[in-house]
Amino acid sequence: MATLPRELLSAPDAVTTLARHGLRFPLLLRTPGFHTGRHFVLVSRPEELVEAIAGLPGAELTAIQYLDSRGADGKVRKYRVMMINGGLYPLHVAISSHWKIHYFTAEMAGNAEHRMEDAEFLENMPAVLGTRAMAALDDIQKMLGLDYAGVDFGLSPAGDLLLFEANATMVVNPPEPDERWAYRRSAVERIFGAVRRMLLEKARR
Repeated sequence: MATLPRELLSAPDAVTTLARHGLRFPLLLRTPGFHTGRHFVLVSRPEELVEAIAGLPGAELTAIQYLDSRGADGKVRKYRVMMINGGLYPLHVAISSHWKIHYFTAEMAGNAEHRMEDAEFLENMPAVLGTRAMAALDDIQKMLGLDYAGVDFGLSPAGDLLLFEANATMVVNPPEPDERWAYRRSAVERIFGAVRRMLLEKARR
């Protein structure tokens, strides 16, 4: 990924500029400073670049290599794992037909099969992700070196972890009081419990 001036991305040689940064199409463009998918678009071909840029605000834009995390069923999966005091805690897998995926916009509430897959991930993360992805999560945690962080990712067909985002400010929202989400409550409580234990441990020190 690379954050570049709008002028560079609008220039006739923009494709060459992107290639110099290791970026190829399809790619993602977003305006820095916005969240929940605002001002964030997929650009499938070079011919779409000018129009995509015109629809985005800001003097600088971040270009991101698109990582295709679609499964055999054509659905996109975005896993979220919390990293707390050296431990890995699954929070959810969001499943959608669209590349821009958040749990609250994913195809979860109305799809019992997707919720079953989510529940399986929460109960048995290593079996769902496989050894390659679990090893990658360990490496990311060591590289970050943070007491608290979260990571969003997908999986390639070969089982490689496709890193979307990792940061220290991911929020863990409790499930809504709907019986459809009952299976998520124990996973969220495990995360809250891990945070409480970490804070108490550090306070005692």
